[in-house]
Amino acid sequence: MRQSRTPRPTLETAHSFHREGVFRVGGDHVSDEERMRLAREVSDTLHNLIKAEFPRTNHLEYAVLKSHLIVEHAITEYIRCTSSILVEPQHVRFSFHQKVEIAYLMGLGAHDPILLPSIERLNKIRNQAAHSFVLDRALVDEMLRINSEDYEEFEIRDDRDRIKRLRWLSAFIVGHISAGITVAAFWSSKSNQALLAEGRRKNEAD
Repeated sequence: MRQSRTPRPTLETAHSFHREGVFRVGGDHVSDEERMRLAREVSDTLHNLIKAEFPRTNHLEYAVLKSHLIVEHAITEYIRCTSSILVEPQHVRFSFHQKVEIAYLMGLGAHDPILLPSIERLNKIRNQAAHSFVLDRALVDEMLRINSEDYEEFEIRDDRDRIKRLRWLSAFIVGHISAGITVAAFWSSKSNQALLAEGRRKNEAD
């Protein structure tokens, strides 16, 4: 099944349809192969995102803000690559919270007990850091703890340790999202192939 990047219908589209009796769609289609290629390209970009964008800093607040931007970018790409309508990242105009809700409805973190709570906590910490002069390190530590292999004996030494763990967590979240994009594209292709095969069988039977 091919996907279309035809412009979004508007009221003018509706009036034009009634006047002309035609709804024109563009020939700008994306095949399953092209969708898989897009998924690979995005995954490659996300793979290098942490190294390119996560700062070398001793300031926890700055690290939180950058981590939030990195994760938001990854979520935007997830929405873009898994939706039926392909759009450019700049056209996914939603708040961070709204993007998380949309991505969840499309499968992100639905079967993971930790991913969504971590992303939502990062957003809460970021908002606190951006809108006040206080950053509650207890919130940061809880987020890091639920992602730690040493959950029971979890211990944070200082902000340097927090930043190191935050970098790892950001990489984990982005990696998880990147894998989700690839898997979604793969199964979408498989599903479309199955539908085409079923259609051919029905035509042959008729």
